[in-house]
Amino acid sequence: MGKYKNLLVNIGLFTLNTVSTKLITFLLVPLYTYFLTAAQYGVTDMSLTVAGLVTPVVTLSIGDATTRYIIDDPDDKERYISVGFWVTLFGCLIMLLLLPLLGLPIFGGLGNYKWFYLAYFASSAFNAYLANVARGLNQIKLITWASIASSLVSALSAGLLIGLLNWKVEGYFVSLIFGGLVAIVLYLIFGGSWEYVRIPKKERDRHFLRKMLLYSVPLMPNAIFWWVGTSVNRFFITSMLGIGASGLFAAASKIPNVMNMVSSTFWQAWSLSAFQEFKKTDTGKFYSNVFAVFRTFCFLAASGLMLLTPWLASLLLQKKFYDSWPIIPVLILAFLFNVFAGFYGTVFTASMKTKHLMTSTAAAAIVVVVLTWLLVRIMGLQGAAWAMVGSNLVMYVIRVAMAHPIVRIAVNWPLMLINILIVAVQACIMAWHPSRYLLISGVLFLLVCIVSALDAYPFVKSLATAISGKSLHKNGKHVGK
Repeated sequence: MGKYKNLLVNIGLFTLNTVSTKLITFLLVPLYTYFLTAAQYGVTDMSLTVAGLVTPVVTLSIGDATTRYIIDDPDDKERYISVGFWVTLFGCLIMLLLLPLLGLPIFGGLGNYKWFYLAYFASSAFNAYLANVARGLNQIKLITWASIASSLVSALSAGLLIGLLNWKVEGYFVSLIFGGLVAIVLYLIFGGSWEYVRIPKKERDRHFLRKMLLYSVPLMPNAIFWWVGTSVNRFFITSMLGIGASGLFAAASKIPNVMNMVSSTFWQAWSLSAFQEFKKTDTGKFYSNVFAVFRTFCFLAASGLMLLTPWLASLLLQKKFYDSWPIIPVLILAFLFNVFAGFYGTVFTASMKTKHLMTSTAAAAIVVVVLTWLLVRIMGLQGAAWAMVGSNLVMYVIRVAMAHPIVRIAVNWPLMLINILIVAVQACIMAWHPSRYLLISGVLFLLVCIVSALDAYPFVKSLATAISGKSLHKNGKHVGK
């Protein structure tokens, strides 16, 4: 039971981290949508979109390799950390050389803020890298407090710069830069990461770099294809409907991002447990039990968010941003498949078969490009949302098939498919909002609760039996003494 206890403790810490940071970001949406125009908000979202594409490429996804090898080979952790640091710094220099490209029309005016973007990129890249180092060193509490401090600083500075000083897009960037710098300072001071950084030694470090790149290089195209699957629609929307429409789509995406809040909390803790437990004999059972609980929470979160969408949108989306609320339920469905695919992705990272990630994500990227190009012309923003649904569903199905020979994850497929069908119908009802759509959505939410309870019951029962059996065993030993 120790592995479940460790997982629960880590989930608790990461929950504190994620809820506090994501909640702060979530609550900033009304500030952005009130003080920024749709075009200005589109520029800020474009900066995140570009960073999501460029970061894993120019940094060679080295942070993921650093985490993995610190856990696998702790005796050489200083070499892995040092190599990762210099690769990240090199990536920031590459970004500097790429800045002129931001002036291209496809980036919707981001080039006007290129120096702000560069500072944001550097602070974000090192913040992410040092967080990966802390994960490998099992400094979970430090990650939590650094993230909370960073989010608070970003939120307070955003309120001051955007709300009071009217700095608009510049204020947005500066607030993110301040938040990133605070986290970096905390990691360096309390995590001691700087102690492991050494001047590169050509022969010795070349061995470690080659070893790390064998793991991380397949993650680069995977990251690109993942970005294509989740963000390329912004470019289609910008070119076909305008930067204002892209801003509306970005604002609507903030509410479905709550699904990411649920999943990222879990993934950060789960990836550590998956790495540590992968080579043990009961790996399949461990994965099956954890996925049973994970999918239950995800289904309930997705269905509940769909039901609450009109009220959440009225609170968070100001002025004309509110008009985009009907696409939110569809985006929630897309995010649901995305987080399920992410769970199966940990099978490939834990087994170091990262090429499988690239294959499945590439297929999803092709699907989203084709469907977005076709559906945006027909359905507008709704088409972009449904394209994401199709793409993420394809990725999920492929990963289920590819993970089966590696780890046998037991799933009650009849109940799983029933829940998927119910949530998909609920998304359609909310998106098209016919008469009495809220009543229908409420009934569907109750059905999801019932099916999820039936799905999770065997796991809860077996876990309770294991706990009670262990307790009796301990008591028996105590009596014998």
